[in-house]
Amino acid sequence: MTALDSWRVLTDDKSGDIVLAVDFDATGRPEARFTDLVTAMGPGITVWETVPQSMGGADVGLTGEGYIGRWAEEVRASGRQVSAVMGFCVGSVYAAPLAERIGQWQREAPRMILFDPEQASPLSMYWQFLKVIELMSSVLSPAEAAEAREAGRLAQQENENDLPRLGAELLKQFQESGGLAFDRLGLDAERRAEVSVTFGSFISYLSAAGQLDPFADWRKAIAISSASPTSGLNAARAAAPGGEVDMVAQELRFGAQHTELLRDPEVARAVADLIRSRA
Repeated sequence: MTALDSWRVLTDDKSGDIVLAVDFDATGRPEARFTDLVTAMGPGITVWETVPQSMGGADVGLTGEGYIGRWAEEVRASGRQVSAVMGFCVGSVYAAPLAERIGQWQREAPRMILFDPEQASPLSMYWQFLKVIELMSSVLSPAEAAEAREAGRLAQQENENDLPRLGAELLKQFQESGGLAFDRLGLDAERRAEVSVTFGSFISYLSAAGQLDPFADWRKAIAISSASPTSGLNAARAAAPGGEVDMVAQELRFGAQHTELLRDPEVARAVADLIRSRA
């Protein structure tokens, strides 16, 4: 098989259809991963996962359509048939139009399976920034951490309607606070670059997702919902009861929390059944 740049192979049975998974997987994330899900699903299913981060920084500034085009081009060049496209959280924003794009050259569009689907928003971007500041709080003084959090809050407040600009402001603040933290941790230049580029790529991934409108495609999808009240369709349900009904074609609800959704055995069995029924 030709080497892949935009995908990594999680499992491969060397034949048959493939399943695509869209997510931003990075070292240190608290949420379960698609690697956890595919392990629990058992053999016989080939899964490729997106590799959005680039240590060369090539993803920074990429548009939403740019991500879709890059991923789709490599899938098409492989010649493999895609039976399903999965997306986790904001990855669902990309997964749905990617499935539609693939359906343009296949006989049948892939099934869409979305895990706690959410759109990128200024609040979610700010929340991700806060998580990073929290990780650095052990080496930042309380005043420095508070200053960083306040700078992020002001950036969110001032850029409510401009995700790319908000992303740039949060990245700037990350570089300032991160510089202090990296000095105190004694990180070398290579490790500093790795952490900075990963965060920048993640911010770019979230910003570009804000350029896509997934709702028409989501209406054809199956949603896998956790029990976390502030995640996925549960958040939509809390904000406007009943409004989530028309967002997807079908919803399967589970007792796992958002961070454990991709690790839950019941979820894995249900998803494996959905995939095998389409094969």
